[in-house]
Amino acid sequence: MRLFILSFFPLLACEATSSIEIKDPGGSETDADTDADGDTDADGDTDSDTDTDTAEDPDVPEVVPDLVVDCNGGGDFETIQEAIDAAVSPADIALDPCVYHERIDYLGKDLNIYGTEGSARTTIDGDSGGTVVDVEVYEQGHIRLAGVTVTGGYDVSDGAAIEVKESSLELEDVVLEDNIGLYMIRSWGGNIDMVDVVIDGNDGTVGGSTVYMDGSTLNMDRTYINCDGADQAVWHHVQLLVVDSEITCDSGYGVHDYHGYDAFYRSRVYGGIAGVYAYDNESTAEEPDSPSELFISENSVFGGGSIGADVRYMNLQLENSVFYGADAGLSMTACNGSSYAVNSVFADSACGILGDQAFDHGYSAFWGNAADGCGLTVRPAVSGDPQFASWPDDLALSPGSPLIDAGSPEAAYNDGDGSRDDIGQFGGPRGDW
Repeated sequence: MRLFILSFFPLLACEATSSIEIKDPGGSETDADTDADGDTDADGDTDSDTDTDTAEDPDVPEVVPDLVVDCNGGGDFETIQEAIDAAVSPADIALDPCVYHERIDYLGKDLNIYGTEGSARTTIDGDSGGTVVDVEVYEQGHIRLAGVTVTGGYDVSDGAAIEVKESSLELEDVVLEDNIGLYMIRSWGGNIDMVDVVIDGNDGTVGGSTVYMDGSTLNMDRTYINCDGADQAVWHHVQLLVVDSEITCDSGYGVHDYHGYDAFYRSRVYGGIAGVYAYDNESTAEEPDSPSELFISENSVFGGGSIGADVRYMNLQLENSVFYGADAGLSMTACNGSSYAVNSVFADSACGILGDQAFDHGYSAFWGNAADGCGLTVRPAVSGDPQFASWPDDLALSPGSPLIDAGSPEAAYNDGDGSRDDIGQFGGPRGDW
């Protein structure tokens, strides 16, 4: 089913859209919507007719594809590209389970191409012939690829699996594996939504990125990205939204952001050098009238071989997050004076926070650091052992942890059960996973 894109960031300098919504702790959207039967009960529950939405439920209209592709001859076409060539926008193209040995181009058409039985049963294999999926002719509308595994891409200078140019692409239930290239996904001036996407087991190139977004917007929900030998898992310029996802890169940076907005919710980012390296232009040198870009984190974890998060010339808004790294948990350089952290943990580092300025960090905990603050004064709310379930893999708090009910007493930060906020990843209104 096609998802409609919604605006997320109100402050962006350019248009950016996303179908991803931040959920409340119960898993439903924070705003009431209308179910298919016309009532206003929450997403994911039973409809007013007391049954659960299924293929047989008349409350939910089933998608009837315009074209069906079956490589065994049971559909309208045997190849995906033949169906694309014949399709008239907008069109839904269903792929029956098969391994399709081809490379496809959307040809500027508004198409929803989906595997009927999901990514485990349907594969598009480029057979090492180049980029597997091209969305590069300014496709109108919101283009979708769902329920497929993309493999066999090869391009040592561009995107091996997917190329996007000045188009919007939604990926849902998509796996990228066994591709070789400088980038697995490359986007120029595009918007990409990822929902239930796994990018792992590829062969990244030194100097490259698993996902490269230049002048582009990337929105991730329930997505896993591994850099697999590249320099960074995600490189982006403009906007990054990460929800309930994990990004990891043992060989470099989890996320490398140049002059963009970053927002992380209930996610984990790790890099062998730094989990995140994010920087705005230094205002006095490059853009004297440019405001600091935002770096937002709620209920997220940033770990690094050297630095958890290295943030420069930006405005930080950190809540219920955890930072750790051999050299520093959080490193700040000339960040906006209104930057703050609350209910967060800085741990297991040579320096919990490394900075060159005053920094508001109320109700935060410091643990296992050689020095809690370097270059700035810190005032820990808690300094004892947090009693995590298993550091750093499971940051749930054991009974008796000094972080329980030790966060801000303001009602806006209360835990999901209404009690005072716990410090750390699982505290606060979005912390009840």
